[in-house]
Amino acid sequence: MDWFRFAVTTSAVLRRVVGSPANAMRAPILTFISFLFLGTACAGTGAILPRETEETRVEGYVGLPVAVFQARTTSGGQVSSKDFNGKVLLIDLWGLNCVSCLYEMRALEGLYEDYRDKGLVIWALNTEMIGAREILEGLRSRDVDVSYDLLMDPDLEITKKFTSWFIPVTVIVDSDGVVQYYKVGFKEADIKAIRAKVGVLLGE
Repeated sequence: MDWFRFAVTTSAVLRRVVGSPANAMRAPILTFISFLFLGTACAGTGAILPRETEETRVEGYVGLPVAVFQARTTSGGQVSSKDFNGKVLLIDLWGLNCVSCLYEMRALEGLYEDYRDKGLVIWALNTEMIGAREILEGLRSRDVDVSYDLLMDPDLEITKKFTSWFIPVTVIVDSDGVVQYYKVGFKEADIKAIRAKVGVLLGE
């Protein structure tokens, strides 16, 4: 069984049963129940989730061509990792109930405003198998307003190219399509490193 898909599906079902979490009080409850279901399933089958370290994840991405994928945006468009016109691409994997994900999305908006005219493209890929309406309403209810593209991944096929479980994930791809930065998690100091890497890749 695909445990990433199982956990996300469980969370999605719970959101529909309980209702869309319009306030911060519901999100931790849904997340806890999702992990409870996941833990029970793993214990019952003897399955072990794949173990990753920061080093193995980075080694599996940095210096290699970015994974090939296509995705729909919440505005109805379509994008492809093979066709971003030689610009610097930042891919952000995130979820509505991930506090650090939302913090990073706000921080990336400032980065995008500073570098969009210099060749930076940002794609924020939602990892919860939900549609455009739920993504947009979820962000609005959490006071997150961004101008870069929001991507959907209804089958998690793109998400699994970049992570087996953890979010947020930040990937920066140079103009030749090679991954130059890969980071799991986000803290305030990370935006400085992200900004520095983007600046170098854009020739600053």
